[in-house]
Amino acid sequence: MKRILIISASAGSGHVIAARAVEQALERVKAYPGELQPVHIDLLQFSTAFYKMIYRDVYLYMAKRTPLLYGYIYNTSDRLKRQNKPDFVRRFLDSMNSRKFRKFILEQPWDVIVSTHFLSSQLICELKRRGKLDTPLVTVTTDFGLHSYWILPECEHYIVADEANRRHLMAMGIPAERVNNFGIPVLPVFWERKERGGLRRKLGLDPDLPAVLLLAGGFGISPIEHIVDGLGSVKTPFQMVAVAGRNRKLLKNLRAKSRGLPFKLKPVGYTDLMDEYMKSSDIVITKPGGLTTAEALACGLPVMVINPIPGQEDMNSDMLLEQGAGVKVMHPVDVPYRLEQILSDPRRLAALKRAARRLARPRAARKAAELIASIAREQRY
Repeated sequence: MKRILIISASAGSGHVIAARAVEQALERVKAYPGELQPVHIDLLQFSTAFYKMIYRDVYLYMAKRTPLLYGYIYNTSDRLKRQNKPDFVRRFLDSMNSRKFRKFILEQPWDVIVSTHFLSSQLICELKRRGKLDTPLVTVTTDFGLHSYWILPECEHYIVADEANRRHLMAMGIPAERVNNFGIPVLPVFWERKERGGLRRKLGLDPDLPAVLLLAGGFGISPIEHIVDGLGSVKTPFQMVAVAGRNRKLLKNLRAKSRGLPFKLKPVGYTDLMDEYMKSSDIVITKPGGLTTAEALACGLPVMVINPIPGQEDMNSDMLLEQGAGVKVMHPVDVPYRLEQILSDPRRLAALKRAARRLARPRAARKAAELIASIAREQRY
């Protein structure tokens, strides 16, 4: 039995979803039935409550409430690391709050360690530098751009989002044979082909109207309601699915609004059918998180990006715009005009969809699992 440790961190959902995607894909590797035992842990469960607050709650607060401050910290830390400037405070905090994690890693034999968060990759590489660990590390990046915290010479294998990221790592001194351009891993349900007409009937959508998917994650209540209110001015007929997630107040407000709108609005709470809603839609309006972007592209779904957070969301947005698979809107009041432009021009919408399909990497998790399995089988314990 090959034991594979998968480490994520619950500071944002993308790292966790990517880890789950790899975990589920490993369970489907047919070449080695019964040989692989993946174990998925959350790095922050080994930390103090204060440290969890810094990495999870403070991150989420800054991203939502003070994005410019978040962007400044992101860009400054990236620049200092690339200039080899010391970061004593962060390294001290990481070291002091990772004792339980290091103990857990060293007490058990692992054939491969997989990391979907830069912090866990850094801690593993620190153990490698000290000569305390020689287990192969596979780092899975989760955005279409790289902060310097991901760049670690001791990491034996990388899985990156696209060729630009592969070339970036190579330019920073990581050997080409260590870097695998597989894409960002998405859950196996995004691999599955499902007939669009049947999905729309199942989800209660009109099979003939353009469908717009609105994802509320990261926006808060007010901007979403403003977007929905403004869409009454769109003249081209359409229907909308608005996913409120676990925000019960927003879901209640959207349900109340749905009865007085000139277009069909289907409010949805937390759902595990995101792949089906994406495959049923013609465009998604969302914040451009790495996993959300990868999932949309896996479904051939173009993205309307709203006011990306400086840092990784900016890089994800830039990639979509450069590749012709998205449009950018800086304020909710501009959404109706931009949406009208797209829905009223079938050729433009078709071009956006073609670009999204060209960028799609729905089987990234399967390729990652096959690589990890092959590395695990090479180990001898």
